[in-house]
Amino acid sequence: MTRPATGPSDGTEDADATAYRWLLVVALAVMVNVGYGTIFYSFSVLLSEGAAASEFSRAILSASLGLGVVVSGAVAPLVGTICDLRGPRWVFLAGAVLGCLGLAAFSRTTEGWQVVVVWTLLLGPAMACTFYEPAYVAIDQWFGERQGKPLGLLTVVAGLSVTVFVPLSQWLLGLLGWRGATLALSLILLAAVGSLSLLVVRDRPQPPREESSAQRFNLKSIYAEMLGSFHHTDRTFWLVTAAFFLGLSATFAMLFHQVAYLQDLGFSPAGVATAVGLAGLASLPARFVLPALGDRTSPALLVTVVFATLAASALVIFEASEWWRVYLYAALFGAAFGSVLPMRAVVMSRHFGGALYGRLMGVQYAMLAVAIAGGPALAGLLRDLTGTYAAPWLGAAAAFVLAMPPILALKQGAE
Repeated sequence: MTRPATGPSDGTEDADATAYRWLLVVALAVMVNVGYGTIFYSFSVLLSEGAAASEFSRAILSASLGLGVVVSGAVAPLVGTICDLRGPRWVFLAGAVLGCLGLAAFSRTTEGWQVVVVWTLLLGPAMACTFYEPAYVAIDQWFGERQGKPLGLLTVVAGLSVTVFVPLSQWLLGLLGWRGATLALSLILLAAVGSLSLLVVRDRPQPPREESSAQRFNLKSIYAEMLGSFHHTDRTFWLVTAAFFLGLSATFAMLFHQVAYLQDLGFSPAGVATAVGLAGLASLPARFVLPALGDRTSPALLVTVVFATLAASALVIFEASEWWRVYLYAALFGAAFGSVLPMRAVVMSRHFGGALYGRLMGVQYAMLAVAIAGGPALAGLLRDLTGTYAAPWLGAAAAFVLAMPPILALKQGAE
């Protein structure tokens, strides 16, 4: 399946429409930044001593976050279908409300089971509505085929979320305690994402052939459209899904365990923090450059290079004892990991952009969420069973290598 020849960015729109499209990208980037920051990245601060971890076990808290990620994947096909039929405006607004309610409820929990329920029923769906997926659909609807630059801008700004919200969450924690900090984050989420979704985001009018679907917009038709999207999957879809399942499981395993692994190798916590921070900065150029290059060259080839670089980074740091290897790892991993998610959107848009894009992205993300949650969990389990990170780290390198053949087959057979 390939994208239809038509697209909104065909050079016929006036200057006001062009300006709005870029304003929309900025608004989407801010909303995703705030969504990730308040719900996801702040969690690392709340997991520390003196915060939620002083009242609940880390096992309960980590399991709750993992369940939230899995639920976000389960909800993703529904979110994608609604975005296709109506647009992402109300999806973002719903996410702001659910996220605000979820964080506020989390700030008042007193039992472990309450934490699990809040993350499963409120914050999991909120992640599906405020993270990248609905933003990807909005860009596909407004930019058509040439969306490399807007995707790049989206992920550069959203990628600053950890830089903004980890220190902000730490400051709020010291000022208000973990419960007050969580409540403050809930209000930030509602104010930023809620207001931008209402004031800036507009749903692009659907072409005439889509109006009948919009007119039948009800729960029954939503589920019918969502289930019908499975009939539009093909060999290309499953090659992309297999490649990114392997790539994302390895990426998030390394991302979540890199600090612990480097400290296990004997490197000082302060030096490790510096190296990891440099990796985050190193990720910024690739977040913009690689999606933009996807408009000019084969996205599948670029993804292959990304996976090869990530595999090399895992091998460079394996059983390392010299600092130069730590910094080489930071450079390689940083240069590549930030582009994995946007390059998935570029590849999928190249082959499936258009009326079914949101649904197919949602169906795919339902499977990829298992990889995002399962990769770190499996790495932690292997670390506990073996007493070392050798097996999970070599496993991550192998997963990146195994992810390359499906993408190369896609390049040869579909592009």
